[in-house]
Amino acid sequence: MSIAMTRDTKPPPTAVRLQPASGPRSWRRPRIGVHAAIAAMLFLSIIPVYLMVVVSFKNPLQYLHERWTVSFPLRILNYMAAWEQIGSYILNTFFVALVGFAGMVVLSTVSAYVFARMRFPFREHIYYAIIALLLVPWVLSFVPAYMVYTQFGLVDTYWALIVPRIVNGSIFGIFLLRAFFAGLPEEIFEAARIDGAGSFALIWHITIPMSTGILATLAVLDFIGAWNDFLWPFVAISSKSKRVISVGLYLLQADTAGAGLGPLFSGYTIASIPLAILFFALGKYYVEGLVESGLKA
Repeated sequence: MSIAMTRDTKPPPTAVRLQPASGPRSWRRPRIGVHAAIAAMLFLSIIPVYLMVVVSFKNPLQYLHERWTVSFPLRILNYMAAWEQIGSYILNTFFVALVGFAGMVVLSTVSAYVFARMRFPFREHIYYAIIALLLVPWVLSFVPAYMVYTQFGLVDTYWALIVPRIVNGSIFGIFLLRAFFAGLPEEIFEAARIDGAGSFALIWHITIPMSTGILATLAVLDFIGAWNDFLWPFVAISSKSKRVISVGLYLLQADTAGAGLGPLFSGYTIASIPLAILFFALGKYYVEGLVESGLKA
């Protein structure tokens, strides 16, 4: 009986009130603010591109009355006139960028591999002496570089554009690739050495296949640098047949002064297409290379 009474008089368990988690609600407002800021920056970035494309199809009268909207008929002749002016400049820039990148990536890859995977006296001192050149502004060496290229007879030649891309680009390439190469697994290289692989075999068959992402990042950065470089090509090249796109767009303003902004903006649009294609083609590898280089460093 006492046992039964004890069971009957046992107090019921305390009810637990379930409260909604405050985490999502507390983060909702900050997330809305961040998304709004990103949307605003994206909108501000798209406006110039939108105007560039829209105005490129207008004549002066259409631009005066319908500046922000698409006007009909579309002035396709603006693109034809712009291409006649800058078509050769785009081809010159492609040639300079491809040849310069080929030389730069070879020099950067070999040098970065030496600093990352080999041991020799004063390795770190030599490496930091090379990287210190990144701290020297290019404008300080502008006049001495022009004097050197003049002495060697390279002014007003394609070599005046290619050699700086190889030499100056290799400094940043060594800095970017060395950190990545140092993080590659040593066991793979040891296994290849046991099989009789030499240094160049290790670079060609192991290092480069494992570094496609970072090499794509370097390619995009170097191509954009070659496409946007203006001051040195403007001074070093005087022949019209050897001009690059940045100088060509600058001179296009004077050539199309009487035709309004349509041909000028058409030239800007044409010049932007190769960069857009490059980024869409290598965008995935570009982002992966940036992430991997950050993790390795």
